[in-house]
Amino acid sequence: MQLAALRSAADDIAFALSRLGIGEALTRLAPYREFDTATLVQVVEEAARFSREVLAPLNAVGDREGCTWRDGAVRTPTGFADAYRRYREAGWPSLPCDPSLGGQGLPLVAQIAVQELTAGANLAWTMYPGILHGAYACVHRFGSDALRDAWLGPLVSGESLATMCLTEPGAGSDLGRIRTRAEWIGTPEEGAVRVTGEKIFISGGDQDLTPNIVHLVLARTPGAPAGSAGLSLFLVPKVLANGERNAVHCTGIEHKMGIRGSATCAMAFEGATGYLVGKPHRGLEAMFAMMNSARLHVGASAVGLAQSAYEMAVHHASERVQSRAPGAPTDAPIAQHPAVWRLLEGQRVAIEGARLLLYRAALAVDQAHHDDRADHAEGAGALAALLTPVIKAMTTQQAFRGASDALQVFGGYGYVEETGISQFVRDARIPMIYEGTNEIQAIDLLMRKIVKDDGAALSDWLTWVRATVDEAAALDTLRGFADAQWCLDDWTALMPCLVALARTSPRAALCVADEVMRAVHGLSMAGLWAHAAMADSPEGGKSRAARYWLKYELPETRRAMAIVRAQINDPETAQ
Repeated sequence: MQLAALRSAADDIAFALSRLGIGEALTRLAPYREFDTATLVQVVEEAARFSREVLAPLNAVGDREGCTWRDGAVRTPTGFADAYRRYREAGWPSLPCDPSLGGQGLPLVAQIAVQELTAGANLAWTMYPGILHGAYACVHRFGSDALRDAWLGPLVSGESLATMCLTEPGAGSDLGRIRTRAEWIGTPEEGAVRVTGEKIFISGGDQDLTPNIVHLVLARTPGAPAGSAGLSLFLVPKVLANGERNAVHCTGIEHKMGIRGSATCAMAFEGATGYLVGKPHRGLEAMFAMMNSARLHVGASAVGLAQSAYEMAVHHASERVQSRAPGAPTDAPIAQHPAVWRLLEGQRVAIEGARLLLYRAALAVDQAHHDDRADHAEGAGALAALLTPVIKAMTTQQAFRGASDALQVFGGYGYVEETGISQFVRDARIPMIYEGTNEIQAIDLLMRKIVKDDGAALSDWLTWVRATVDEAAALDTLRGFADAQWCLDDWTALMPCLVALARTSPRAALCVADEVMRAVHGLSMAGLWAHAAMADSPEGGKSRAARYWLKYELPETRRAMAIVRAQINDPETAQ
């Protein structure tokens, strides 16, 4: 029972790009034909170096110092502003942006890799530029020509950072309760407004990294319909184009369990000048273009966090000698003890599996935007939409569990702040909540991604999964995939009953939304692990990880499906 060789995040991402064909698939898309896989791998390696040398040393600093607020202004921890200056000077903000706007034109896959690596080194710092790509994409897609001309340039260069202003004291997940007002200046066609209201839990609502901040704010115009259908989206800059300070201010910051170096702000808009993004009363459409990007980035952050916690645990377990492991002649490092091996190997398999899912979804986003074949682009878009809630929920849940398991490897030392592992446990808790709680992701998956189209998009995805699992099961060098075939067969029979239950008794179906999430995740992983194992040698790291997953994790998929079936057979218990 040997611990797998420690593989860096950059090396594992490179495996996905080169051995799983993601890099090759990207270079078949028109905007990326000038790139090759080697170039993408170089970007990943440089992002890993920057994260390791510049950001990681500031992680504990941010946790220890936190942010300070005085007279409406936020000061970030020591070194954060200089790190962002170096990040901007290196061109990282422009990585996935349109070359005609000064961007570098790289695929989203590359941006997701940067997010994973920077967040793994320092999640609190990464929160500041973390929403930048989503804000850029939102304004680029929905903004008027005038708005794009005025504000996209600073977003591309990183001269300005951005926020997403949704939450209010009385409006969290229920956006229909938003009360922030937007009064037209002139006519609605001109698009200018005065925004008045309060927003809370705004990451980076104020900071000392950039001279300007672009706030994207959901608000309600006069006479708008009630509920979420009456919301519009507005761009509200901290500093106006003429250099004047806008009437938006940070009124305080939260004192949090984790990500203490990230300023979580309460914001007051006091007749602040803003500009319509998209069409009136269509704010959610524009906002969710940014939100979906944010959810993939949250998934990437979770993978990065889990990787860093796992690496700390491996180093400790390899050096900490305690008693004899079974079969060992002398006292051995605790990594050789079966209980600790399970903790460590479980983390490794969860992290590497999460990457398989994350980068497959990121590729689908790139294909949806850039595949010249309309039917292929449409199918890729449907796949990206299907996998996004799964990634957001399952990677963040696995990251928190992984960080907790990493702390467990340290034993009592893990509970002591000086070892540093406790920060990862605290930091890993919030991704399960923000950008839509994991419970909301499960509802979204069930009702909007499965029931809405009678399971068509999921069936299309599972067709690939089944073909890949069948191919792996036919190989003598791979074992265990017959159980995955059984699960796929069982789901094929189960899904029509689940859809019928959701239509006749939504409450009963929603009571097992979490189990549906776990089942879809497990079925997806069966195909992804089959694909990875076939791309590796029979005794390579991916083949070993696939065997571990089939033995120890696939049974959890069967358990989730059994609970769904029990609910279908007896829905009355949910009434």
